Amino acid sequence: MASARTGLSSKELLVTDHNRTSRIEMNERKPRVDFAGAVRQAEELGKTEIKMGEGMVQHVYADYETYRRVQEEGNKAKLNAQFVKKSHIFFLADWLAGSGRTVDFGLCHGVRRGKEQGWFRRRLRGAEIIGTDISETATEFPNTVQWDFHDDNPDWAGRADFVYSNSWDHAFDPTKAFRAWVKCLKPGGVLLLDHTAGHMPRASNALDPFGATEPVLITLLNEACAGYGSVTEVLDRRDAPEYRCRVVVLRRDPA
Repeated sequence: MASARTGLSSKELLVTDHNRTSRIEMNERKPRVDFAGAVRQAEELGKTEIKMGEGMVQHVYADYETYRRVQEEGNKAKLNAQFVKKSHIFFLADWLAGSGRTVDFGLCHGVRRGKEQGWFRRRLRGAEIIGTDISETATEFPNTVQWDFHDDNPDWAGRADFVYSNSWDHAFDPTKAFRAWVKCLKPGGVLLLDHTAGHMPRASNALDPFGATEPVLITLLNEACAGYGSVTEVLDRRDAPEYRCRVVVLRRDPA
């Protein structure tokens, strides 16, 4: 029998109530992230000097200890935030699989909760893919290690079929970070860097200290990785409904 008030049957009412309850429970389970508060906290923890160039902005910290503390506290403040979407990672995984190369090992830098490598693993069956984050919280999540992505890791040198990041805007020294990443690639391996509106110079702040236009990012990558590889293409994902971006692809030179 239909309800006189809603015009819905009892079964439809049950489904509607269930969906409404599910949405409420989902919202209750997922704490809200105060992004503005995280930036304010970063500004309080460490005042930065702002250096501006053509198409780029870099926030400079007083010392490395300040940078690390800002990033660790920012990670904890935004721990429940997820910027990149599963659909985007699936797209990249399919793109990698369609390249004709077998993906055995990959790295994802600046992953917070480790969703990225989990999604890559789901799509690239059998591949070992690990994520890194500078915060001690990294060890709480599967296949995630605590690591400053600026640093070389001899265990990863020349092993990776791909290195992915949408967190390069957290670099205090982008050149150092990019050079460390390209060293991890096998000959022919690729570095995949998302570029979104959130990576532009105007979006940089004390917590996300580096911002650059796409042309400047490409130039910086080619300069930082000279002798190892160069940018070969840009994947245009600006029409993607969930996550609009362009992906800069740098390929390591053949052996």
